[in-house]
Amino acid sequence: MSEPVLKKFGKYFLLDRVGEGGMAEIFRARMASEDGSGRLLVIKRILGANNANPEFVKMFKAEVQVTMRFNHPNIVQLYEAGEEKEQPYIAMEFVDGKNLRQILGKLASKQQRLPTAAVCYLIEQAALGLHYAHAFKDRISGEPLNLVHRDVSPQNILLSYDGTVKVIDFGIAKANVAGEATRTGVIKGKLSYLSPEQVLGEKLDPRSDVFALGIVLWELLTGKRLFVADGDNEFQVLKMIESCNSFVKPPSTINKDVPKELDQITLLAMNRDTEKRFQSAEDLAKALRKFVSTQYPDFTVSDVSTFVKRLFQENIVADHKELQQLNAQAEELIKLGAIEEVAAATVGSNTSPGKPIRKDETRLTNIGNKFEAKQITTADKIAIVSAPTHQVVVNPAAKVNSQKTPTKLNSVPNRSGYTAPHVVNAPPATNGGGGAMRAVVGLLLFLGCGLGGYVYWSQNKELPKADLDTGMVQTPAKSVASKQVTLRVNLFPDSDLDKTVITVNAQSVDPVQRKVTVGVGELIELRVDRPGFSSYRQEFSIKES
Repeated sequence: MSEPVLKKFGKYFLLDRVGEGGMAEIFRARMASEDGSGRLLVIKRILGANNANPEFVKMFKAEVQVTMRFNHPNIVQLYEAGEEKEQPYIAMEFVDGKNLRQILGKLASKQQRLPTAAVCYLIEQAALGLHYAHAFKDRISGEPLNLVHRDVSPQNILLSYDGTVKVIDFGIAKANVAGEATRTGVIKGKLSYLSPEQVLGEKLDPRSDVFALGIVLWELLTGKRLFVADGDNEFQVLKMIESCNSFVKPPSTINKDVPKELDQITLLAMNRDTEKRFQSAEDLAKALRKFVSTQYPDFTVSDVSTFVKRLFQENIVADHKELQQLNAQAEELIKLGAIEEVAAATVGSNTSPGKPIRKDETRLTNIGNKFEAKQITTADKIAIVSAPTHQVVVNPAAKVNSQKTPTKLNSVPNRSGYTAPHVVNAPPATNGGGGAMRAVVGLLLFLGCGLGGYVYWSQNKELPKADLDTGMVQTPAKSVASKQVTLRVNLFPDSDLDKTVITVNAQSVDPVQRKVTVGVGELIELRVDRPGFSSYRQEFSIKES
């Protein structure tokens, strides 16, 4: 089950999180532009806690260094690699389908097996992708990379709903590139898919990946795991792998539909002696293709597509519907000016220590008229756009006093060339405890991203100029009445409205309608409090140009 995200990440927009491992997390994404919904892609980035781990960063960069050069139909294509806010990421091809582990799990739940011809096709295609990587040469030097994937497993082989097979995750691949020498005694890869030479710490070559692919072939044919032990006894698993020639039984002993010729191909791929094994992944692919052409001459790729679509029919419908909804929400957020993703904060006074606060997204939109972003200002910077005799730039730390206390004023030129007094030495505002947190939140809001959410607005027509009366100095006797506009507060997610408290200038707003009328040029304070979310507070004014 994916987890909706809906956050901007650099030039990309993350839709949902679809996977997370020990090193990285995987997101479905699109471009963060209004015309960027034409192609989905995948963003893989290092988990925040691993950014400081040099081993994780090294493995992540190795995947980029190796895979970015590849261009093969059976290997997931990498589009770009970079860093966003010191967080390394890879942008890669989106495959609309499932990995083989998910397919095996679904088959087990339905007590089914993949058709034998389909199994052979899947392994043949994966073998072709691996052979391409094994034989790849540097396009500049012409030197072979001598790459070994070292993590061939059902999780790292994808099958799209249209029948395309893709090998993924070269994060621990060993190649002749700088910094990729494996330390002696270090075993990398999933335990149940290691080759005997991996277990013994011997030098690896492409035949190690052939052995691992043979394990996957055996499991697809039988519907069972091969190298597993009770209680996940690692030592016992390693001994099974070392004695594979005597331990591994022909697939036909479990699945009577497997022909003897296919038994031989499977056992040959997993021979303990590398010299007696298939000498390349291409040799394995050729053997499987020949077997299918003689045993199943009418087989086509559409047979695989039809089978997997039927297997995941309900999932496909639900997932595509979810993607449409996520993309529609992304479109709206992008049009409204989506905020950057920020890390969840912790507030001990409202939640248990260390518990992340959910990130609420709040934005303010107009009803009837449109306002451009440049026509709204926060309390940090309230613009002076006309020139009455006494105008001030409000100090964000200042608290308006109903008793007009004498204030020292300095003249500061405004945009129109007039001189306006500037408030200095204003007393700090006091709102109770937690001032440090509010200061941080206020800064984040001013930067366009916050724990509580953000405010959005738009405007497309000229309005008369207005002034701003802070209540601290006298305004001229001749003034223009404040123009009124109606705004709506949009909440994302749109839930728990009966428990939501919205106030504008301390006046309650209906949490269902969420409409409020405010004056142009007036200082406005918006507050939103929702169960399970951090409190949202923003001061702003709408100015007329």
